[in-house]
Amino acid sequence: MNRHFKKYYFYFLARLLDLLGQYDKSFANFAKVIRFRTFFWDVQSRYVAAYQKSSKNFSIEIHGGIGDFLQHLPFILQNKSARYIVATHFKGAPAFFKSLNIKVEQYYFYSKKEEYRGIRNFLKQNEHSYICPRALFFKASPFGSPRVLKNTKRKTIGIHPGASELASYKAIPVEFIKTLVKDLNQEGFKVILFGTKKELSKLQRLKDKDILFASDTNIIKNLSFVEHCDFFIGSDSVFKTMASMLKKPTIVLHQNHKNNFRDRVFITPYVREHMMHVYQYTNFNKREMQSALQFISNVMNSELNNA
Repeated sequence: MNRHFKKYYFYFLARLLDLLGQYDKSFANFAKVIRFRTFFWDVQSRYVAAYQKSSKNFSIEIHGGIGDFLQHLPFILQNKSARYIVATHFKGAPAFFKSLNIKVEQYYFYSKKEEYRGIRNFLKQNEHSYICPRALFFKASPFGSPRVLKNTKRKTIGIHPGASELASYKAIPVEFIKTLVKDLNQEGFKVILFGTKKELSKLQRLKDKDILFASDTNIIKNLSFVEHCDFFIGSDSVFKTMASMLKKPTIVLHQNHKNNFRDRVFITPYVREHMMHVYQYTNFNKREMQSALQFISNVMNSELNNA
């Protein structure tokens, strides 16, 4: 049976087990569906419902980086007593979950994809451990309200040029960001630049009363500022996921290469919901920079004029 048919088989088997009141088995089979297609039909909501009716006598696995954490948060914050296992490349994960009062039983850290595969295969041996449910959107920001920005009547554009340590090639070129910020300022927009101090170090000369640098060492503080944005532009990173989950119109700029997991989990679902627009680039040469700037201008005009 190929992957395409397996998701249907396990989905309808889980539905049947659910009707029969066998919620532990139903939950386990919905988990199998998600391994083949993360947001297949209503599988995520049924997965959560099956968990609530189950014995809850198993562990819940959280894999990946902060972008993954965000999609898991709606479930996690409603189920703080669950037994969580985290496999991540994000070294700040313990502080992240501790700040949200989430207890994690076990952490597995990796810095290379090969290391992650080993951890994933090890965890698969545990028959009583299942992947954490995901959600596409937040009902409200899970990180509280940041300090209010001055002159909020003007539209605010969030920009994140950086990328994670595991995928530094995703970063957007500095010269492009400088040009973009200058253009936005000239058009009367306020700008919030997101990233670490290192990521934003080459942009410090752009400092202006209409430009805010969100570069706190606490990632949660930076993520909380996404709430203030009317529109977001960024690389394939956690900040664009945060913006989309808060239903902020978003443009993501990423290299023109196939990545099934990225597209299936973090891009295609939001494109379908009209929350995200994608610009794929090859090498950001002069012609491509102009094309990207025009794309951003067209999308922003359409989204903000219809807001």
